[in-house]
Parts: sequence; structure tokens; C-alpha cells
Amino acid sequence: MAKKGSTLFSRLLLRGLGLVLPLALTAALFLWLWKLITEQILGRVEQLLTWAIQASGLEPLSPTLSMALSVVLAVGGLLLLGLWFSGFLGRKIYGLFERLLEKIPLIGAIYPYVKQITEFFFSEEKKVEFKRVVSVPYPRPGVYSLGFLTGSSAKAINEATGMELISVFVPSSPMPATGYTLFVPASDIIEMPLTVEEALRTIVSGGVLLPEHASDPNVKYKGKT
Repeated sequence: MAKKGSTLFSRLLLRGLGLVLPLALTAALFLWLWKLITEQILGRVEQLLTWAIQASGLEPLSPTLSMALSVVLAVGGLLLLGLWFSGFLGRKIYGLFERLLEKIPLIGAIYPYVKQITEFFFSEEKKVEFKRVVSVPYPRPGVYSLGFLTGSSAKAINEATGMELISVFVPSSPMPATGYTLFVPASDIIEMPLTVEEALRTIVSGGVLLPEHASDPNVKYKGKT
């Protein structure tokens, strides 16, 4: 009887955690983003606004009015930046600025990759794009991992091996933001009937949320005999 009660307790506890944790993690992510925006963007704008008011000799604004005005100025500034750098001259100036950044030690080694990540999420014309979902033999032959075909190929590796190798990004589970870039023989790549979103859900869930149309109900692990 005690064992049955313990099992019921564990099942209810896990069910409760399953309901609460997704909400808690989502809230934590939004709180982190909000803190980043308020401290690093709005906070800086508010400091600049306060300095400008003090320098002009005007009466200090109330905290509420100061924050509201900072939001308006921040949004307006971002819109103006987007408008300016959408034009021909703005793109040329920004391109020159980027080339100068890339020549600075350390910064030049980091900036291009950070830019690629931000472009993947925010750019209208994404330069970094996962083209197809594939499966590759990794980390050893006979064991397969889900990955995203990026489509590029390293000429030096192809010439050295005499093979046609294609780059595949294999994300880590359950954090697909990190992973490994593999150059895989084209003959070893298996295309999967999954969208990028379906593949990401499968990876994050550790394979639990594999879509029904892609799963094989006839194959189940029955243990060693």
C-alpha cells in the first residue's frame, strides 16, 4: 500500500513539474531578455536623457515620464538606424565600418560569427539558413544523429580525401543552440521527412516529440534477449 502511495506521489509530482517547468522557463527567458533590454538599451538611453536635461538646466523628469520618454527615444533611434542603413549610402558606410572591425585583433575573429547568429534570427534576408533536415552517422558508424544541411563544402578537405564532403550542423540535445559542424560524405547523408521546427522539437525533447508521420510504430526496443 505504501509503495502504491509512493508511486502515485511521484507520478503527480512529475506531472506537476511538467506543467510548471515550461511556464517557469519561458518566464525566466522573457525576464532575462527584459533585463537585458532595460539595462543595456533603455538604461543607457535614460542616462543620456538625464545628462541632457541636467546640462540644459531643465527640471528633472519623474521616473515614469523618464522611462516612457526613453522607450520612445530608443524605438525611434532603432527605426532611424534601420531607415538610414537600408539606403545605398548607409550600407556602404556600414560595410566600411565592418571591414575596419574585422581588422581589429580578437574583435575581428568574433564579430563575423556573432553577426551571422543575429542575422539568422532577425534579418529579413537570412544569410545563415538551415536548408534541410538530415541524419548522419555520428558519433560512430551505426549510430545516427539529426542534423541540418548547411550546404557548404571545404575544398581542401575534398581534395585531400578525394571525396565529396558536405557540411552538416549537428545540434546538441536538449540545447540545440550548440553543437558540432561535421563534413560528411554525401553518400552517408540521409534526408529526413521533417521540417526544421519539427527537428528542433525532437532534439529539445530528446527524441520524445518525434512527429507521428516520421516515426515507425513497428520498431520498438524490447531489451536484450
